[in-house]
Amino acid sequence: MPRIPYSLIRRAHRENPLLPLLLRECRTVDSARNELRWLYEAVREKPSPTKWSWLISMCRLRSRGFPLQYILGNQPFGELEILCHRGVLIPRPETESYTYKSAQILRQRNEGKSERKLRVLDLCTGTGCISLLLHTLLAPHFQRLSITGVDISPVALGLAQKNIQHNVQLGHLAPHASTDIQFHRADVLGSGSDSLTSIQSLLQSLDRCTSPPSASVQYDLLISNPPYISRAEFRNGTTARSVRLFEPELALVPPTVTETGTPEDIFYRRILSLALELETPLAVLECGDMAQAQRVVALYERLGSNSHSSAEIWPTSERDLAEYGFHETDGSRCVIIQRLLP
Repeated sequence: MPRIPYSLIRRAHRENPLLPLLLRECRTVDSARNELRWLYEAVREKPSPTKWSWLISMCRLRSRGFPLQYILGNQPFGELEILCHRGVLIPRPETESYTYKSAQILRQRNEGKSERKLRVLDLCTGTGCISLLLHTLLAPHFQRLSITGVDISPVALGLAQKNIQHNVQLGHLAPHASTDIQFHRADVLGSGSDSLTSIQSLLQSLDRCTSPPSASVQYDLLISNPPYISRAEFRNGTTARSVRLFEPELALVPPTVTETGTPEDIFYRRILSLALELETPLAVLECGDMAQAQRVVALYERLGSNSHSSAEIWPTSERDLAEYGFHETDGSRCVIIQRLLP
């Protein structure tokens, strides 16, 4: 990481003595100024004698790379306020964009069918941000909604449940979100064990709980932001310091498995196979970059795509890239797989 010019540090100090601390991580005065404003907001309600010491402590923590969202305890996600704490991946703006896109496609595919029950499966749910935002976007258009979030981490699932209650209390979620959204622990990759249910076993048990019991529930959308960073990129400095040091590796790097293919793509193989098995009409999978998205499309084509479905990488058009704030060549993309409408 290049050193910050001393002249920039002096200029920041003249404006506010705390700005140089934030500059170590933010790298620009504008960014440091914004973060300081958010930190000021966080300590505003604290007693005056301790307010300044709290602010200094938070700035020092941030200067060491500790994520701002963990310090503040939350992250905006659409109209929601998603609680954040260490041990659970912080929601990203890109994930928010993919969630909006997914809801838009679902509404278009089900136009005029507001009375039918819409079912969503959110794998590797983390904070639950995707499930919650989908509820806010879909509930006004569909009378019945069922969203199932799945994760392997008990810490993440506990926080996801808190996020439902938190946003219901704030009025950002409708009260019935507490029953429409359910979170479950399961292993997306493994075959399951006595202590940890496989995703297939979980879905079978959920099918049996439907009324009347079903041999196979039809999910209208399978969406996932799975771990997709290679172990080499996680350790060689490619991944940002704050991510590498403070966010959970479990949510970022797939486990080492004895399976052919690119190791960081292992989740996509399992999720695509599940989508084909469930005959899901819409699947949206977040990927780390364009190259990975292209591999996922190729993998889908090898696993069993047909003339009745299509796979595309989004965003790619200049309009979508600009509107949603994506870099033209760098940054994440998602793969959208749709069964063609009759």
